[in-house]
Parts: sequence; C-alpha cells; structure tokens
Amino acid sequence: MKSGQASRTAEVAAAFRASHTLYAEPRILEDNYAHSLTGRFWRFALSNRFTHWLMFNRLLKRLSPVIAQVLVRSRYAEDTLAAAMKRGIDQYVIISAGLDSFSLRHSQREASILQILELDHPDTQASKRQRLQSLNVSLPTALEFVGVDFERQSISTALAASGFRRDAPAFFSWLGTTHYLTHQATTGTLLSIAEYAAPGSEIVLDYSVTPESLDADKHSELRWVAKLAARMGEPLIGGIAPSALHSVVTAMGYDIIEDLSSEDQKSRYCFNRRDRLCPTVACRLLHLRLSRDRQAISEHDARGGAEEGVAETGRLKRPRAVGAATDYALRDPDCATKEQPLTRSPICTT
Repeated sequence: MKSGQASRTAEVAAAFRASHTLYAEPRILEDNYAHSLTGRFWRFALSNRFTHWLMFNRLLKRLSPVIAQVLVRSRYAEDTLAAAMKRGIDQYVIISAGLDSFSLRHSQREASILQILELDHPDTQASKRQRLQSLNVSLPTALEFVGVDFERQSISTALAASGFRRDAPAFFSWLGTTHYLTHQATTGTLLSIAEYAAPGSEIVLDYSVTPESLDADKHSELRWVAKLAARMGEPLIGGIAPSALHSVVTAMGYDIIEDLSSEDQKSRYCFNRRDRLCPTVACRLLHLRLSRDRQAISEHDARGGAEEGVAETGRLKRPRAVGAATDYALRDPDCATKEQPLTRSPICTT
C-alpha cells in the first residue's frame, strides 16, 4: 500500500463482494455496501450486466478461484464469529479491515452486544471513513477505528491504546493479508496477539501454501495471481507449509480448531454451484483458539523451554528472547529463504 491512499487490494476485494451480491445466485456472502465502498472504476464495471460480464466473465475470468476465496473467507470468519458469540465472546477485532462492511451489515443486531474494533493503516481508514460519510449511514456506537502504523506498531501496542478489554476473550479476523507478508511478519503478529489477548480468544486467518505443495497444473493459477498483485504494487510474499505453521502456533499457546483446504471450503460453501465457483487451491483457512493452559506453556518456556532448540515437526526454533517476548522463527522446509530473527514486521493493509 502506498502512503496517502487506500489499499488497491482492498478495493478489488470489495468489488468481488459487490459483484457476487449483485449478480450471483445463490450467494455465499451478501454485502449490500460493497458496491458503494469500492472505487469509481469498479462501480462503473458493476453498473450493468454487460460491463459486469466483460470485466468478470472475460477479462478476469481466470480470477474466479480468487473471487471465491474472498467470499468464502469472509463468510467463514463471520460464521465462526457467530459461534464464538454464543460462547460469550463480545469483542471483535478486524485486523487490516480494509473496506469490510461487517459493522454496517450487522449494526442493528450486534450493536448492543458486540464491541467492534477495526485496525488498519490511517490512510486506508481515512479513505474508508470518507466513503462511509457519503453513504449517510449510522455506525454502531460500539465501533472503534484504531489507526495503526504497522511499520512501527505491534498489534498489542495498538490494542493497548484502544478500548480493547484485555481481561476478556476476543475474536480476531485477519484476512487477505498474510499472502503479502514474510513468515516472520505473520508469526510476529500471531505472537503479539497470543501475548496480549485473554485465554479463550479466537482468531481466523487465511494463508497461502507453498508452491511445492501444489500439483504442477495449479502453478499457472498461482503465477497469474502473483503477477496481478505485483502490478497493483502489493506483491505476494507469503507461502507457508501447513505443518510448519501448525508447529509454530501450537508452541505459542494456540489450539488448532480446524484448517480448511480448498476442498473443505468447497464442500462447505460452494457445493453443487451452477457457476462452478470454487476457492483457489493456494489458500487455506485456519481457526485458532488461545489455550486456557497458555500460562503453563509460558512458564515452561521461561524455565528453559526455549533452550530445547529446533522441533522436528515444522522445524520451529525459539532461539532467544527479544524484549519481553520470545523470538519465534519459522523454518519452512520447502522454502529456500534463510531464517531471519523475528520482529514486529509491517502488515500490508488489504
């Protein structure tokens, strides 16, 4: 994302949601605000069936799996949030919220019981708030915009300056972002949440798998998406082997609730569709919950668990402390990138 403007990938994601809401049936996700929130170019492309067909059925036809992924990840996060609310969770933190419209679509139903915090780069939030003003809609009183300079602040620092209640479990969604981050940035954010949030907190995120884990006939799809992202100025960087990521998050104190492959997502949300919409094979959906035994894990690490070296599964290494936090480093067996010390790296806003 460039300084002074909203994320282009946030614009594209909103356009995908708007396209689906306006022209698809049945709908995986219904977002009646996406059309108004996206940019002028996309509003024109969506303005009638011909321009929509030309854009989405001709020019962007190969992006159908990515469009499905955008829809499914949002639907999955909101389904999982609804289940968490039934268990008593009443805080919702949207990391890199972009042009997400959850607070508008659910303002009446959840306004009295759910505190919503949208974390994002100030430039993206300024653009979004201008668009919201033009819609002349009322926002929930429990909605808080938390501006974060991800190049200089961690998630925990941002939450500490907000109305976030650290003593109560929260639900975090982190979508459409890890694909643009290094392994160290992704694990650094997860660690920051693990250190700050209360036990029982949950998080849903999507992540890209390594090319080596895909069949050869799927590589062209991944290359085309990567080329498009690079042209928009937000190149794809992330790619993590599921087993390696699982080892890392488990060591941080997370329980893995489920990790959905493309086939899992298809069977749950895209089964037997006439338009054959199906999520890309390159992305998975991960649902984590902070263990209520996390304190015991932390005490184990403090007594010397960090000296155990490299775990065989996933090759997780905890070499030393960085400030008050443990330095987690991810070694992906399928990645040739040399291991770097983990820092609170920047998060691209999408």
